[in-house]
Amino acid sequence: MTKWQSVWLLVMVAMVGCSTNPGGTESAARKYFHGEFQKWMAGESTAVATKRSQRQLLAPPISYDIRSIGRSEPDFLACQDTANLPADWKTWPAFKLNVAIEWKSEAGSPMTNVTTYLLTWNSAEQRWYVTEGI
Repeated sequence: MTKWQSVWLLVMVAMVGCSTNPGGTESAARKYFHGEFQKWMAGESTAVATKRSQRQLLAPPISYDIRSIGRSEPDFLACQDTANLPADWKTWPAFKLNVAIEWKSEAGSPMTNVTTYLLTWNSAEQRWYVTEGI
């Protein structure tokens, strides 16, 4: 094999490796959650903002820590159109996350709240759904 053939083979392997969709894996769930939480900390709209923070108009959190993550049952509401829920919805990957969220209180001291999230991967739509407080 020539040097150029080796380089070409390496480029092709890298392209194939980058194009695979990890879908409903735990690492994909963590990556999605991290991205959504970064948006929240930046003050942007996000799927992981808690109901309490929205209701009380709290400032964005300053940090988070996933305390535990494990497999769970999927949420049947994790779809755009529940009237046309796919028959395989019970097989969708889902993960329950217990997350410690840290805010700065009005007095300036840190305040921590633990929240549980359910992340469900809708295989038909190829997207994550987040439910808080499961």
